Amino acid sequence: MLVPLIEIGVGTESQEVKSKACRALNEPLAGALALVREGRHEAAAAAIRGLQISPPIAADVGTHDVGTQLQAMLLRAYAELRGGRREQGIETLRRGMDLGRSQGVLDCVLCQAPDVLARLCAEALEAGIEVDYAQRLIRHAHLRAPSPRWTRWPYPVRIHVLGRPALVVRGQAVQFTGKAQKRPLEILHYLVSCGGRQVPVSRVLHALWDRPEDGDARGAFDMGLSRLRHLLTMPDALLLSAGRLSLNEHLCWADILAWERLLGEAEAEADAACRLALLERALDMYQGGFLPGEEAGWAVLAQERFRSRLLRAIQRNGQSLEDSGNRAEAARLYERAREAFPMDEELCRRLLRNHIDRGEFSQAKSLYGRCREMFARVLGVLPSPATLALFKRLPDRRSE
Repeated sequence: MLVPLIEIGVGTESQEVKSKACRALNEPLAGALALVREGRHEAAAAAIRGLQISPPIAADVGTHDVGTQLQAMLLRAYAELRGGRREQGIETLRRGMDLGRSQGVLDCVLCQAPDVLARLCAEALEAGIEVDYAQRLIRHAHLRAPSPRWTRWPYPVRIHVLGRPALVVRGQAVQFTGKAQKRPLEILHYLVSCGGRQVPVSRVLHALWDRPEDGDARGAFDMGLSRLRHLLTMPDALLLSAGRLSLNEHLCWADILAWERLLGEAEAEADAACRLALLERALDMYQGGFLPGEEAGWAVLAQERFRSRLLRAIQRNGQSLEDSGNRAEAARLYERAREAFPMDEELCRRLLRNHIDRGEFSQAKSLYGRCREMFARVLGVLPSPATLALFKRLPDRRSE
């Protein structure tokens, strides 16, 4: 279980901090870091392996040697992870984090490369590696999350709008009672639905108030924003500048923003296997969609926008898999997607066509029957002519 940020404690200096001196990277490690910066990750990993720095170490070894070993292992782990050698990188990271935790090293760990350390801490949290130590490093070095998609980063504020909505502040779920808190929550939900950055206040007013031009609407917005900041316990969690509202991404994490970033990475990924893995993670995060059951106009539009984007990504990836001859993998993707979107007829058609093309006629008949029954029971309609035309391609079909 993750420890809430407010509860992360740093022990006494004698227990956990071995040296206050900044451990500058020695020349070989500085060279390896330069290779990392150039994107030459395999060369960087090879250079560090050539240093023959290998734990475990004796308990009485000096702090400087501990720091050198730790930084070498962490840099190597980063190079391996970024170079596509994930299994090896995770193992190197595990050994490095174990070394740092066991020796109580917190000061000046890769302080010349905080972005590298932040990415490694994020990887450690996601993989469940020395979670407490990783969170201590984050707090001690004042690290910022590399990206909203790192879901286990210890943000003080966590906003959940996919599936069951929730607001968690400093590890505690915020309970809402009374109408006075409804408007602040609407402001927050609308903000994250718009990307969380530089959202014009006028846009918020038009979405949430019937008469956005009235001075009363702006006054109500200001009051709602003040109450929201109070709920979050941090005034700078929300930034208002030049008539634009933003979520402070260094303090706040929202699942919908992480989901959009993850889906964007999937859409931009060139490697088919990596793209599929990212897309499946996005499917896992979707968790029933954006604010399910919310009927406000702005929320319904957002629900459809997010739903359509995910479905388009699934269809494009499925088509790419089929075009490359990997029809079985495409079918698996369509099946997983139908768990989230059981009423989407296009997914049904794609899977039906996939079964037919692979000669799986009994599976195709069964699928058509399930879809037909569900459409009739839930929507009161029969499958479209396009879906029926596919069904008629099946041999020995029964007359409709």
